[in-house]
Amino acid sequence: MKSSKLLATLVALSVSAAATLASERELICFGNEPSWRLDLPGGGEARFSLPDGQSMRFRGSESRIESRKESVWRGRGRDVRELVAFLKDGACSDGMSETVHPVSINLSLPDGRYYAGCCRAPATPAPAATLEGANWRLLTLPGQTVPGGNGAPTARFEGGRVSGFSGCNRFMGNYTVDRDKLSVGTLAGSMMACPEPVMALEKTFLSALSGTLTSSVAGNRLSLTPVAGGKVIQFELEPKPVLEGVEWEVTAYNNGRQAVVSPQLGTRLTIAFKDGLVSGSGGCNSFHGPFKAEGNAISIGPLATTRKWCSEKGVMAQEQEFIATLETATTWEISRGMLDVHRKEGERVLTASNMGK
Repeated sequence: MKSSKLLATLVALSVSAAATLASERELICFGNEPSWRLDLPGGGEARFSLPDGQSMRFRGSESRIESRKESVWRGRGRDVRELVAFLKDGACSDGMSETVHPVSINLSLPDGRYYAGCCRAPATPAPAATLEGANWRLLTLPGQTVPGGNGAPTARFEGGRVSGFSGCNRFMGNYTVDRDKLSVGTLAGSMMACPEPVMALEKTFLSALSGTLTSSVAGNRLSLTPVAGGKVIQFELEPKPVLEGVEWEVTAYNNGRQAVVSPQLGTRLTIAFKDGLVSGSGGCNSFHGPFKAEGNAISIGPLATTRKWCSEKGVMAQEQEFIATLETATTWEISRGMLDVHRKEGERVLTASNMGK
């Protein structure tokens, strides 16, 4: 009899010893009927609230029995009364949706009220934007009216190379970064002419985006201020471009003879990317094959086509040229709603527009 009591005592002591102070998790706990919420933000704090504005704060700590995946958070309020929250790891349904939460809770309040519900981890905030590796759309430019949407100039800084749309033409150049100092070298671009006031906007934009500037990113805004003095220009972060799940209509392609040409009148060239497979139309036959995209790098092919013959002059030759140029692609970007694909040496493979817009 004595040995049985001794064994029971030892078991109780071992379980008690296993309940240790835990490194507090950040949790948001809640329940329905009535609706309530308990925030456990860590740091020994708990905040209980009801929809009518009633709230209470407590200071305490969490103890945990790891082998049982259970813990208890216990704390006291200003009136020294105690809140106790029993937490258990495991699937928990809130009864109001199909969402399954990772922790269940039984909550005892100082006044004797008792609630049961679920807990989840707080949402992880999106990583802050940085100058490099993002597409920036011009928001304000002193002395100029900046058009909205696809008419606004853009800039992308990545790997020491800046490129974008200046209002009428594409531009590119080199840059360096030293802490918050951005130094942009001479910019070059295409030579297309556009009506005023677009050309005036482009000239002012390229002039402002030169020399040494102080850069500052706050949220989704980029501010560039000339070190030598001058007014700040501001950009906003463009939504992340989406390559997959979109059907693209080709507006120009490389014919393999150092020329980028428009599709033949009366034909449509299309391309779509999804789940590692690329497909589309070469103007006569459909094609398909594998592709791989990592960041702005892309590889396409080998491609296979159906075997239909089209008798219209030039259609089959165009298709062969188009399929061949697709398999030379190495980089892609989307700017102002247009897909722009290039080869390793920088020569353009194709441009395409989103058929869904």
